[in-house]
Amino acid sequence: MNRYNQLLTRIANEYSIKKGTEEDTLHWKTRIVYSLLGQMALASLFDTAEEEEISLVHMKKRIKDVLYSYIDMYSELSSQFSTDLDELSDEIYDIYLHTGVIYHTPNRVRLAAKSSASAGEIKLIRGYAIDQKQKLSGLGSFLIDVNRESEFSIDEMFLLEAESLIERWQRCTNVNEWDKLGSDSHVEYLRTKPPFKRGYWVDKPDLDGKISLLRVVSYGQKMYYMYKAGKEGIFVSQLPEWMVEDYNYRSLSNSCLAYRGVLPETIYRYAGDIVYVSFGYLPPPSELYLWKLYSWPSRCSYFPCDFNRICAKEIFEVLRSTMSKQGYVFKEEK
Repeated sequence: MNRYNQLLTRIANEYSIKKGTEEDTLHWKTRIVYSLLGQMALASLFDTAEEEEISLVHMKKRIKDVLYSYIDMYSELSSQFSTDLDELSDEIYDIYLHTGVIYHTPNRVRLAAKSSASAGEIKLIRGYAIDQKQKLSGLGSFLIDVNRESEFSIDEMFLLEAESLIERWQRCTNVNEWDKLGSDSHVEYLRTKPPFKRGYWVDKPDLDGKISLLRVVSYGQKMYYMYKAGKEGIFVSQLPEWMVEDYNYRSLSNSCLAYRGVLPETIYRYAGDIVYVSFGYLPPPSELYLWKLYSWPSRCSYFPCDFNRICAKEIFEVLRSTMSKQGYVFKEEK
């Protein structure tokens, strides 16, 4: 950390990236550089280039160039980052895009409009000038703001579900019309009993008459249905594509498991100024991407790294409070 006029220490101080009590220095360096790569990606959107607009290629090239430079200075970092730099740049871009930090139109990437959301004295910010003093947790920017003035709630700013998990399930299962399942295609049924580490889908239905989810897989396409099964067979009600596409089915699968009382807890462990977070079951995309924006992956050697994340302590408290209101359960590991 003392090399190059304490460059990494100065970056860590600039963005308040604290070292965990159990964390080795190399892992801390990796987190510092990961956060810096995000800032440099956003800074690249303001480059003066020959082309009129800043392209996605330009932004991703900046991420790779900056990482190459830091690995050249700190060779020990080479073992911490994926050798496939496209994988890393794609991950950063994907997180920023899905959390509204950037907009991508044909041949152009640009920073989102300035916005903020407060929870107590913590203000989550998006679209602020890169040279403005700010703290980082992962790729996400925040401020300590005692005035607590913001435009949006966290739910509004990041398009989170307004209902609790159980309310969502009760609403979505209020179905009046059911058709008997008659498909000859491959059918997968939502796993509703632990352990969930063996995948979220099984090949046998629940025969208890309770409503659950199934999907029909045909030629690479997946169609999702509510279903209930009993002695008379399996009856289904198809779900609209917009409700389940791009992993949004997890909004319903989380709700179903919460309603049944079997949704796995999210385990967390304090380590000084950082918190280690492990998901027992992945949340829906909007919630997951908010976690990913405001946390570091537990390792940067390959992506995605969705199940195990590291947060700044103050950000974890905000996200835990926000997600607990929806019905997600957290358990501290001592």
